[in-house]
Amino acid sequence: MANTNAAKKEALASTTYIHAATASDKGGVGKSFWDRFKIEFLRKLGKEVAAYDTDGGTGSLARILGQRDQNGELLPPEDQDPLIGVKSFNIRKQRTRDEFLNTAALPASIVQLDLPGGGFDAISEIADGGGESLLGVFQAVIDEGRTAVIDHVIHHEDESTESVARYLDATEGLPVVHCAILNMRDADSKADFEMWFGYIDENGEKIGGRTRERLLAAGGFEIIMPKLASGAASRIKRYSLTFEAAGEDRRLTVAQRAQVKRWHQDMTKTIMDCTPFRKLYDI
Repeated sequence: MANTNAAKKEALASTTYIHAATASDKGGVGKSFWDRFKIEFLRKLGKEVAAYDTDGGTGSLARILGQRDQNGELLPPEDQDPLIGVKSFNIRKQRTRDEFLNTAALPASIVQLDLPGGGFDAISEIADGGGESLLGVFQAVIDEGRTAVIDHVIHHEDESTESVARYLDATEGLPVVHCAILNMRDADSKADFEMWFGYIDENGEKIGGRTRERLLAAGGFEIIMPKLASGAASRIKRYSLTFEAAGEDRRLTVAQRAQVKRWHQDMTKTIMDCTPFRKLYDI
């Protein structure tokens, strides 16, 4: 057994093996939106990505990237191949939440999990007995020879920044890679992310900014996710389209197709210009 484990770790060390979870205690910040792009982008590059929707398959990730039958109907969760479509389980249920950790043993080089709002509490029950620690669960991921990654999708409202601080506290001391994705959907500029970047109040005191400083000091990095016109985003979701397909789909107006294409180009450039992301995913 020892020789088998040593051989496994040696093989993993020579390959990109990642276990990534997209998280925020605040719902509606765009976690699935980010995951849809990330998974589509990496798969197009030929990366082996096992995708999981941990909200019971009710979200847009499973609906848009999930496998369909010959009639276009979405296959049930049990028939989904996570390497092609999206496998689903409910992380809030005790009998299925262990799948979050069990996916670390998959042969896929990249495992990507989309967490629902408030997923922290469910994860903490797996190997840490609840509470505010995630050391047990993420140490187990690392022990499988994987790089543990947490993608934090950040909204301009304070709660999403507070969520990042909570995950930083809960994983402190472990070599977890923290990636902050700033969703510009409801923001006009980076200045709208006041608690993330910090600001000077009327008394000349700096408010906020410490969580960002902690993430960067721990080796984390940021990605700015550009704004997509709301009408185009709504039709993509309504018709369960990938971003690439939406740029050609006639159910979107000419303007909306152009907006999607421009957004996709800008988002791709943002990723390709992000050296830490490219290094992490061996691009």
